[in-house]
Amino acid sequence: MNTGVLRALEFDRIVEVAQSFAVTPLGVSKLGALHPLSDGQRVAQVLSYTTETVKYLQANGPFSLTAPSEIEAVLLALAVEGRPLEAARLVGFADFLESIDNTRTAVRRQAAGFPALAALVEPCASFKGQIAEVRRQISPSGEVVDAASPELRTIRDRLRKQRSRLRGTLESYLRGKETARYLQDQVVTERNGRLVLVVRAEHRSSIPGIIHGSSGSGASLYLEPLSTVEVNNEIVALEEQEAEEIRRILLTLTEAFRSRALDVQRTIEVATELDVLQAKARLAELVDGVEPAVASDGRMELRGARHPLLIPSVLARLGESDPNRKPPIPVDVLLIPPTRVLLITGPNTGGKTVALKTAGLLALMAQAGLHIPAVIASLPVFRSVFADIGDEQSIAENLSTFSGHITNIASMDRTLAQPALVLLDELGAGTDPAEGGALGVAIIDNFRQRGAHVISTSHYDALKAYASTTDGVVCAAFGFDPETFEPTYKLVYGSPGRSLALEIASRLGLSQAIVDAARNNLSAEQAQLADHLAKMDEELRALDHDRRLIKRERELLDEADIRSRAREESLRHREESSKTRLNQALDENLRSARTQIDAVLADLRQRTAELA
Repeated sequence: MNTGVLRALEFDRIVEVAQSFAVTPLGVSKLGALHPLSDGQRVAQVLSYTTETVKYLQANGPFSLTAPSEIEAVLLALAVEGRPLEAARLVGFADFLESIDNTRTAVRRQAAGFPALAALVEPCASFKGQIAEVRRQISPSGEVVDAASPELRTIRDRLRKQRSRLRGTLESYLRGKETARYLQDQVVTERNGRLVLVVRAEHRSSIPGIIHGSSGSGASLYLEPLSTVEVNNEIVALEEQEAEEIRRILLTLTEAFRSRALDVQRTIEVATELDVLQAKARLAELVDGVEPAVASDGRMELRGARHPLLIPSVLARLGESDPNRKPPIPVDVLLIPPTRVLLITGPNTGGKTVALKTAGLLALMAQAGLHIPAVIASLPVFRSVFADIGDEQSIAENLSTFSGHITNIASMDRTLAQPALVLLDELGAGTDPAEGGALGVAIIDNFRQRGAHVISTSHYDALKAYASTTDGVVCAAFGFDPETFEPTYKLVYGSPGRSLALEIASRLGLSQAIVDAARNNLSAEQAQLADHLAKMDEELRALDHDRRLIKRERELLDEADIRSRAREESLRHREESSKTRLNQALDENLRSARTQIDAVLADLRQRTAELA
């Protein structure tokens, strides 16, 4: 896909929102390279992965992935032979691998319900042994512990003893009456890695020792007494041994991971993919998205579609929240075979360009494996998507508006690859309306004959006439309130639409005298066409009103039918219950009668026996 098109349709901002949900730097980086795919099977696969992840997160909560911010630097260092990782980075790396292992275990427990995710985590390797060694030898704060090796414990024990001895000797200078008076400050400090005293400059020879520098004013000297030089030297040597032993320990721990480079690589790749899927799934939840069906018949059906960058929750995620912003009004964008061209008309600020961008952006999102904000969505997989929207490109290239648009369209014509989606905003604008309309018809018809899906916006009557008389082309107009001429942002199919330039100019405060003069300047043919369009709009609104009434009556009839069925079911149930209770009562009476008869017979038999 052309990067200019991705930018024009603001796909990069959708990527930015997805990146905000990633929990690892690796996921952020991979999402930064997210782009629409052009293979239908691959698109269907990545969409199904997103859908399964959405269901998994809803049932089980987020993946327990955690990664240090410098994970990419850790992986680069791990690739350098003989280079140990710092202690803190080893702890962070171990935590990351443990989080991957926990995620893999959680997914495997749910394998029956989430087969794609279970297959995805299968290549993950376990590093429990290596993680345990890191935990044993390095504290959570990133310090190598004494128990990391016997050698380190011995070195540190000797260091502690020597440091205690050294500090005791130096503190004796602070307490001694003969020496304390030569000191500038009653403290032991450090200079060049060695413990020293702060001596007044005029008493530099009063305490034998080595000078390691002076204060900024020169009034104080940092002196290492001769009596502590040997201990200081031993401490320095022990510190070097400690550093070497720590390096050996860290290198051993690092090599335990480095020796399993392929396992590490596969595991990290799985973790990155899981993070990307989790980000896609959370974006789907944010926009209340659905998985679009991949249409094999070329249909482009977006019902109840919303532009994601107009959804308040998305803008809040981008840090652009506005408490006064209303949610976008859903729009239907329909190109159902044999229709391949949709011409969108209607008044300015009515929503034409937003609808155009919505269709293009949702197509790109779908092909990138993202759910889209719509009620019903079915889309082809486009090999090429083109968009000619706005004047940014022409300004950047020092072209007039018209020249910029034509240059862009000529490039589309040369590089068109089917299946293709072509988006044209205000086609033919910037030049003489008659010629612009004729050119617009020719351009759209060229793309139509080549089999492309085309969505274009326009005010030109020539294009409206073309849409009304050409097979495979449909016209739809954004509606408006007939009283106030406010836009309704609802797309009405089959309507050629009115531009309402004069009505909107009047509503925006232009002098009524100017508006009346403009209306008088319309030619008889133009006035007749305007009246015809107005009459068509009234008829369409009347039809739409009747359609809504019929729909409501049908709903009321359905509700009445449901209530009637419910009453019939209730009566049937009550009748069956009554029959059941009656049968139970009859059975009970019969059993009681039999019991009484049996008792009478038994009494008679007993009496007969007594008489005999």
